[in-house]
Amino acid sequence: MSTAQGTERPVNRAVDLDELFAGATDVVGREQLVEKIRAGKRLIVKHGVDPTARDLHLGYAVCYQAMRRFQDAGHTVVLLIGDFTSRIGDPTGKDKTRPQLTPEQIEDNIASMLRQVDRVLDVETLVIRRNSEWLGQMDLADFLRLGTRLSAARLWERDMFQRRLQDGAAVYVHEFLYPILQGYDSWALQADITINGTDQLFNELMGREIQGIFDQSPQAIMTMPLLPGTDGVEKMSQSLGNSIGLASPPEDQYGKVLSIPDALMPSYFQLATRLSMREVDALLAELAAGALGPMAAKMRLAREIVTQYHSAADAQAAEERFIQVHRERAVPDDVPEFALAAADLPLWICEAMKRVGLVASTSEAIRAIRGGGLQVDGERVDDKDLRLTAPGSYLLQKGKRHFARLHIS
Repeated sequence: MSTAQGTERPVNRAVDLDELFAGATDVVGREQLVEKIRAGKRLIVKHGVDPTARDLHLGYAVCYQAMRRFQDAGHTVVLLIGDFTSRIGDPTGKDKTRPQLTPEQIEDNIASMLRQVDRVLDVETLVIRRNSEWLGQMDLADFLRLGTRLSAARLWERDMFQRRLQDGAAVYVHEFLYPILQGYDSWALQADITINGTDQLFNELMGREIQGIFDQSPQAIMTMPLLPGTDGVEKMSQSLGNSIGLASPPEDQYGKVLSIPDALMPSYFQLATRLSMREVDALLAELAAGALGPMAAKMRLAREIVTQYHSAADAQAAEERFIQVHRERAVPDDVPEFALAAADLPLWICEAMKRVGLVASTSEAIRAIRGGGLQVDGERVDDKDLRLTAPGSYLLQKGKRHFARLHIS
């Protein structure tokens, strides 16, 4: 995998722009960017990520899918590893200071991440850089000179800083400087466009401002939606237990995709697969017309995702396994559904069974567990003290014929 310069391929001037920008919430500076594309300029496409986690999930891959389209069109895609900025911690969307990572944690996370990005990106053309290359060498006097040309009032506009001040919480100087450092990355790379989640818009606008200070053509900013997790409520996050990992086993990926709410299918088809807009539109039209059932559509979605991150053979095997288990369980189509708030977590399994009406009392639930008659998602419950700890959908079963589906969000 390249760490400096990827292999170039011809630039496609006639690329379908709707496909190139598919799924984007907005493209700031689109007109100037399109002029560069039509003129045949090889764009420098930046995506920065701080290595704060070891494992990647489909939420991360929303941006990677967009980056891959630019790669396929012949542009230079730079995966910028924020090994320097991760020592600070991005305050974006956080109402408290992020914990700082040790150098050892950062390096471990980077190694793990780089073993997973090739599931989406073309590693032959990918350029990988670290922002410690320039931020680690920056002279304090140079940084102070840059500060004389940036307004502090602009930085105080950040809504999470305002919330903290209103709540009497601290805003630390190192967090205040984070957008400047991220913006400096864009200047250092001479980025033509940066691709990131909508939560990074403020930081990336700072990049345009800093590029302008140094008389560099301001980058375009392509913002991508934040993919909801399997609970259908919060954005996908490992800490919330609602994520689908890129490196998760095929059966695990397949099953978790099938667990998402039906309403999320359009977003997942558009943002989490390599299907073209035309293919996605055709699928959604069939779904809306009733020509394609929700379960069949979700199984198609699961096959697409498992095929991308594993193989077509793995997707087929995962589907066959699901059908086999589903039939063995004889799960009826009209399973009653119940909803609870995440505030009820952790939820004792006996209490969960009472809440959905599968047992009348705690003692009945305990007897059923001891007799091997209770299951959660097809797995027998042997521990009477089991707690459901994460948001999500759970198929609860008593005996062979009594089912309930519990949604916790």
